[in-house]
Amino acid sequence: MALDDILKDSSLNTDELIATEMLVSSKATVRAYAVALTETVNPEIRDMLKRQMTQALNQHARITDYMIANDMYHPFDLDKQAKKHKKKLKKTRKVLARSEQPKSRNFKMDRQRVEA
Repeated sequence: MALDDILKDSSLNTDELIATEMLVSSKATVRAYAVALTETVNPEIRDMLKRQMTQALNQHARITDYMIANDMYHPFDLDKQAKKHKKKLKKTRKVLARSEQPKSRNFKMDRQRVEA
């Protein structure tokens, strides 16, 4: 079963998957800029990194706001967010279980093709 089919069958929200990936990536970007800032002594480079980190923080805020507005992320309601995580985990396990199932093959048909 192809990954696209698995995702369709599992009824995962593609927008939410993309937004979550963007949120995780934006957090990693902010951390990378923070580390770079602590390691840089050149004032011009520090100023450039500060501007880029500010842009990354703003992007993170926009992604977070989008996810909150679209009921994808609940940072102020931990119970609701925990339930959402559990639901995602259950779906992920289901997708993984389906993708790991052996493909049924008709060996008799394969043998006939080889012998022909």
